[in-house]
Amino acid sequence: MPAPRSVLLDRWAMSLFSEDPELLKLAGRVTDATGAPVLGGIAVFLHGYRRTTQDIDLYAQDPDRTRASLEAMGARWVPESREFVLEGVPIQLVTDRETGGPPEATEERQGVLVVSLADLVRTKLRAGLDDLNRARDVADVVELIRHVPLDKRFAARLPKEQRAAFEKLVEAVRAPRD
Repeated sequence: MPAPRSVLLDRWAMSLFSEDPELLKLAGRVTDATGAPVLGGIAVFLHGYRRTTQDIDLYAQDPDRTRASLEAMGARWVPESREFVLEGVPIQLVTDRETGGPPEATEERQGVLVVSLADLVRTKLRAGLDDLNRARDVADVVELIRHVPLDKRFAARLPKEQRAAFEKLVEAVRAPRD
């Protein structure tokens, strides 16, 4: 009998902390095949906050082309969860609707095409500040501030409407603890 989905996903997630992370290898294959960069948990991990994740979030500027590339790799569409699955790993497509626009820059880190740190923070703030159900996104920004580390000067790389919120987060992270 196959292992339950949660056990398989936990194995993928924990592989990030191994010497040879399987999830990063899969993400690298996905970004190579699609030309689409990752954002989300894998991008957070690659930019300096080592946390687990169980999926691959891909920025899809051309969703139809990205879907076709994923299907050519053997990924299957799961309509109920509105995601692709490849080797047991969920893959979500993220579009301009969710990010507010395309990333300004991408880079390769550990064999994975990833959005720039500024684009990642912008996307995370956009999602997390607008929807309390997405508080994990703000928590990711807090941990990036703490681990990269980032300071208030980084706010200049963000859209004007996000700068004050980012600076408040920096102040909160840097405030002395009782």
